[in-house]
This record gives sequence, structure tokens and C-alpha cells, in this order.
Amino acid sequence: MAPERTLILGVGNPLMGDDGAGIEAVRMLAEANLPANITVKDAATPGWALVEWIKDWPSVVIVDAMQMGLKPGEWQCFDARDVRFTSSEGAISLHDSDLAGGLALAEALDLLPPQLTFYGIEPESTEHGMLLSPAVSANLPELVKYILNKYAM
Repeated sequence: MAPERTLILGVGNPLMGDDGAGIEAVRMLAEANLPANITVKDAATPGWALVEWIKDWPSVVIVDAMQMGLKPGEWQCFDARDVRFTSSEGAISLHDSDLAGGLALAEALDLLPPQLTFYGIEPESTEHGMLLSPAVSANLPELVKYILNKYAM
């Protein structure tokens, strides 16, 4: 039996400090020797277009900076059963959406992949700037190693 096809998406805005952590994580993953069933992509800030990214994949992993109430740089893994997808109050038109809005749309259209996993890393700063904070930079390699061990081995 062939291994399940998995898409690993890095999400975020690398111009906003630690919000670029997901993008940096997939950059690091892309440098690894990945098996053929693993595809790594930089999705940036997909909003409503997230549906197009994730439909037709049996397994999707999303890596992003997420405010979870942890110490900056700490990360956590959870799956779709652990979260509720709701669009933000600011998403009032089809021209404005965040990750949660894109996921809510995919859920409403019954296009969520059978396996959807999130890796969130707690940001320290999401102010304008292209550098990750020391806390996120220090912990990102551990997160990438964990993802590699789970999906690429």
C-alpha cells in the first residue's frame, strides 16, 4: 500500500515578524530529503483560496503562527476535531478572509481533507519586520524536526 499523499502548507506573512514562522518552517522542510508522497508549499495568506489548496488531498498539514496563550516559541499540534472554524468578525466580504475563514468555507462546502492537522507556534511579535523573534527562531528547528519525523520517515 502506497503511503498517503500529504500536503504540508506553510501559512503566514513573512513581512510581519513571527507571522512568517509557517513560511520559514516549510522552507526548512523543503530543504530536507522528503519522500515522494509529501508535498511542501508556501501558501502565504490564502484566505478563501485555501479551499483550492486543500481540496483533493487526503492529508493536509498546516503550519502557522497561532496565538494559543503559550510562551513565545512554544508549539502545539492539534487536528480538526480540536478546533472550530469560524471566520473573523472583520471578514465581511469575499474580498477579506483569514485562515479560519478559509477553513470555515472548506468545511461548509464539505471540502476539508479527511486528515487535517495543525502545527501552531506561539508568536512573540507580529509587528512589521522580516525577522523572526529569538524565541520563535530558537524553537522552529525542533518543530520542523518533529514534522519530519512524523511525516517523512
